[in-house]
Amino acid sequence: MPRIEILCVGNELLIGKTVNTNARWLSEMIHNLGCVTARHTVVGDDVECIAGAVKEALKRRVDLLVICGGLGPTYDDKTLEGVAKALRRRLEVNQEALTQIEAKYRELFDQGVLQRFELTAASVKMATLPSKSTPLRNPIGTAPAVMLEYKSCRIFCLPGVPSELEAIFVESVAPFIKKLVGDLSVAEGWLDVRGLPESSLATILENVAAKYEDVYVKSLPRGFEGSEPKLEIYVSALRDSKFAAESLVEEVISLLTACIGEAGGSVERKYVET
Repeated sequence: MPRIEILCVGNELLIGKTVNTNARWLSEMIHNLGCVTARHTVVGDDVECIAGAVKEALKRRVDLLVICGGLGPTYDDKTLEGVAKALRRRLEVNQEALTQIEAKYRELFDQGVLQRFELTAASVKMATLPSKSTPLRNPIGTAPAVMLEYKSCRIFCLPGVPSELEAIFVESVAPFIKKLVGDLSVAEGWLDVRGLPESSLATILENVAAKYEDVYVKSLPRGFEGSEPKLEIYVSALRDSKFAAESLVEEVISLLTACIGEAGGSVERKYVET
């Protein structure tokens, strides 16, 4: 399976001002494509920190590194400078990126959103990319996304604005991941369990996980309702077809249901999703 990591950049994430919904969304999309995110990393708007995080990911021999945030025109948007430092590449104005930005400004001017049409130094900053970069179309915002290749790793730098990140991911990143993964399909299942504490459930989960080593089984405590503990069990599997993945998850869920019933617990909900 390809190794994929996510690097999020922004002081606002580290001080708790902004919830890191991008990492959650990206991980979910990557999982739906048939892969698993190996690591989340968050760093501030600091060139050295960004460069260090990129170098560390490359040392772990990642196949895909998705970086989000820090591509805008302001002074604290330093992602591309950090990436250039990590890869030992110079920063240069990319004409294709500049053309994309100019076209976006022209569109906003024609729509009356901008009072005048001009390319400022801040605009050119968004087109200043590490050498050997490919700018990617941003269908919503102004700053282009950026794709780079370094040895066997592909790096995608995406804007931090969720709507922009999501649109670019679907258009440009997802097809690349699909090529990496191939025809794998994912299926997921859930069980709501009552009347059985997690400590009692642990042995059941351990035995099932040992029998199905390539299936992910995880218990999630959901507190108490009245005097009864409430738990959720999550099951997921990857196979070369949807039918095979769904069948495997259904098999595991059926076994869990039977074991939980024998232990005195009750299962109130069961479903499989792809």
